[in-house]
Amino acid sequence: MSLLLDQTINAIMLACSYALVAIGYSLFFGVMDIVIFSAGDVAIFGAFSITALVSIIGLHAVLAGLLPPVAATLVIVLIGSLLTGVLMLIMYKTVVAPFEGKSALMPLLSTIAAGVVVKEAIGVFYPQGRNPQVFPQLLPGGTIGDYALFSWRNLIIVAVTVVMITLLHWFVRKTKAGLSIQAVSQNKEAAIMIGINWRTAVLATFMIGGFLLGIGGFLVASYYDMIRFDMGAMYGLKGFSAAVVGGLGNVYGAIVGGLLLAFIEVFVSAFIPGGTAYASFAAFLIVVLFILFKPEGILGEKTVEKV
Repeated sequence: MSLLLDQTINAIMLACSYALVAIGYSLFFGVMDIVIFSAGDVAIFGAFSITALVSIIGLHAVLAGLLPPVAATLVIVLIGSLLTGVLMLIMYKTVVAPFEGKSALMPLLSTIAAGVVVKEAIGVFYPQGRNPQVFPQLLPGGTIGDYALFSWRNLIIVAVTVVMITLLHWFVRKTKAGLSIQAVSQNKEAAIMIGINWRTAVLATFMIGGFLLGIGGFLVASYYDMIRFDMGAMYGLKGFSAAVVGGLGNVYGAIVGGLLLAFIEVFVSAFIPGGTAYASFAAFLIVVLFILFKPEGILGEKTVEKV
């Protein structure tokens, strides 16, 4: 297979790891108009939760004796992702809700602090949490044909990402709860006037966003086969950058931004001599250029504030 095909597959895999976190940022910003900077650490919490359910509690082994292997894995991932959603709800109640209607700077600082608390709690309370942890092999191994990158694991990671994006699209466009979230994100005052409970919409957004972050943490841990308590900072920063490039607040823009950043990183690493050292530099340079010349992002809408 050609080098171009190899790097294209690698870029798609990297984009999947960015997309769900970027979508989480866009969901929170779209509804609350604030950036939840702890999203990366929350996603890694989801990965550690799944690891604990498998390796420490042994729930996967119990379920594997009662259910087919695929169903047992699905239950474990769902439980870990639901725990991540609950963490986001707790975070909203403790570090976001108290500052509603006040300075926009306070939720920004409080969510950064909350991310540090989550990261350090994993490092302190998880057994040997400051050491890299081997992530359980929950996805099937083996290749599809004779090409190493066409593996079942890679195929499942891409498929899960596509399924989660499709389900989110259906939920937002076709369900009453999703339409309520859209209404609150577009005009909170008008949504309240027509009888929408904006508080419920916000709680649903944080639960769904946390669930997506848990799935994202599972996918990135499955791809790298290991997790570290401190990897959420860079993971979250790349996801936020993807959301900014695509258009912060636009879910589909988050996907496009994730693809763009992933292709830039991978292609710089592969096709420029010594490019590995410059991959992140190139990706963040693109972010700076977008902020300077197209701050609304690729799919974002330019807004004009009247005074």
